[in-house]
Amino acid sequence: MNIRQMGKLTRHFDAYFGQTDSLVLHPTEDPDPLHIDVLLYPPNAKYPFWKMATMGASDFNMPPAPHTLSRYNEYMMFMDKSEDFEDRETVGWYYNKLMMVAHYPVLEGIHVTYGHSFEWGLQEEEKVFDCETDEDEMIGAFLELPEIIEDPGILRCKLGIFKTVACLQVVLLNRAEIDRLLEIGPQQFSEFLCPEQGRPHFLSQRHRSPQF
Repeated sequence: MNIRQMGKLTRHFDAYFGQTDSLVLHPTEDPDPLHIDVLLYPPNAKYPFWKMATMGASDFNMPPAPHTLSRYNEYMMFMDKSEDFEDRETVGWYYNKLMMVAHYPVLEGIHVTYGHSFEWGLQEEEKVFDCETDEDEMIGAFLELPEIIEDPGILRCKLGIFKTVACLQVVLLNRAEIDRLLEIGPQQFSEFLCPEQGRPHFLSQRHRSPQF
């Protein structure tokens, strides 16, 4: 991703999150096949939770697919305000999970979009940010529309004449939620995450809590 595109994408997230105080996280090593940075935004008055957004995942032009939002994706993840993002290990854990999703379509050579799910289970995770790990409760993720953000314009960012990026939300899931997703299907699961009435379930957590 060139400097001009990075600027456009940063301004896009700045505008829709309502803040300009992001910190850029770089991988400790340049992993194959893409260099992907992450913008980390602290909680603010409008959206009182942490936000992570990839910058560079859209360098991969996914294979064509019907009924999709774009052939280029960037990814967001939202975390509870109580998380200690002053702690390097905490930052690294969430960063690695977001990178697993961002690198997956590239490594597999496939197209992913809204409604797609991932399950990594007990497989060894690709670590692109040096941190300690423990036995994970979260064993998968679901790609959702970022409906918690008030303005739906956040979903698309135009980086060039022929390149419009879809900005999708990653929601980390535990075993019970993966099983529920497999039972009811992606559309109903999306409705569970973002119901028309009631509290949305949008936070990615290391350990599931009532805040979800």
